[in-house]
Amino acid sequence: MSSVRGQAGLTIDIETKYTIAEFEYVDAGSMFVRGISFTGIDGGYVDNIRARVDITDGTEYLMAGFSDMAMLAQMGKLDATEADVAWAINEYVDSGTGEIGKKFGDGDLLIHVSSTNYGIDLLSPGDPSEYAANLEATKHAVDFKIVEEEFGLRSSDGLVETVLTSNFSVEAYLGYLDIHITNDGNGQHEGVSDGEPEGIQLGDSHIGMDVKFRVEDLDVDNTNNATNTFISRNVTQPGLTLRDFRIHNERGSDTLGSFGYASVEQKWASASGILPSMAVMAGASAPGAIQRVDGMAVFDINVRWDWDLPHIQFGDTDRSIGEVYLTDFLIHDTSIVMSAH
Repeated sequence: MSSVRGQAGLTIDIETKYTIAEFEYVDAGSMFVRGISFTGIDGGYVDNIRARVDITDGTEYLMAGFSDMAMLAQMGKLDATEADVAWAINEYVDSGTGEIGKKFGDGDLLIHVSSTNYGIDLLSPGDPSEYAANLEATKHAVDFKIVEEEFGLRSSDGLVETVLTSNFSVEAYLGYLDIHITNDGNGQHEGVSDGEPEGIQLGDSHIGMDVKFRVEDLDVDNTNNATNTFISRNVTQPGLTLRDFRIHNERGSDTLGSFGYASVEQKWASASGILPSMAVMAGASAPGAIQRVDGMAVFDINVRWDWDLPHIQFGDTDRSIGEVYLTDFLIHDTSIVMSAH
C-alpha cells in the first residue's frame, strides 16, 4: 500500500447481501442471534456503495464527510444557497484553489464510503427546478435493511434458553462512513484532552470512525420466553414492542450540516496502565503485587440524533401507551476502556 500514498487511490464498488442462520458467543453460558440478514430495503442487494481508499501525503485533498454534497453543488446539481449545502461548500471547498475535500496527516489512511450513483443525471446541465428533487435523491441513494429474528441467552448446559427480543428489523439510509487511520507512530501518551480517558496511556495512532445515517423504520418485539425463571412472569414478560421508530437529525438546534442524518463519531486506540478489576486486586497477595493491564479504549464518542417513537406497546393488546419524541439527544466526549478480567 505504500506505493498508493499520494496517488489517486483505490475505488471499490460494492454489491452485497448476506444471511447468517445463527451467531453464538460462548463464555460460561452463551449469547445467540438467529436469523440475521443484511439486504436492501426491497430485499435485494445493497448495491449502491462506493468506497474510496487513499493513503495521503499530507498535502492532497481527499473526499471525506459530506464533500460529495459540495461536489454536486459545484457541478450545479444542488442549490448552493440551501443551508446544509452552503455549509458543505464552506466546509469542504478551498476558497483559494477550488479543490474539494479535506487534508489529513502524512501517511494517514482514509476510507470514505458513500454512494456509487447519487440518483442524479450528472451528464445533463444543472436545472434549478430540480434542486429539491436532486437533494432528496442523494439522501435516499444508499438504503439497507438489517433483520435479526431472535436475540437471547443460553445456559452453559444448553437446557435453558431465553429469547430477549424477536422480529428486530431496521430500514435505513447511509449518508457516509469515514474510517480514518492515523499514522502517528507506535508511542503512547497520557489521556488529557476532552473525550480521552484519564489515568491511562493511549496509543498515539488511532482509528477514527464517523458515520451519518437515518433510520426510517425500526421495529422490535420483546418476548423473553424463559420457561423456568425464579422471578414472577409478570415482571419478566413485559412484551415491549416498538413500531415505526425513527432516528435522524431533522429537528432542534443542531441540524446545520447534518442533512437530516444522525451522527456517531468515535476513535479506537490501544490502552495501557489500566487498573484491573476489584476481583483481581482482592486476590493480590500484597498491594505492590497489583499489576496494571492492557486493553482497548474507545474515546471521543460523540452522538447526535433525534428519536421518534410513535408506537410503544406492552403486552399483546396491540395498543400503544402513547408517543415519545426526543430532540437534540447528545452524547458528548465520552470514553470507554475495555480490558480482560
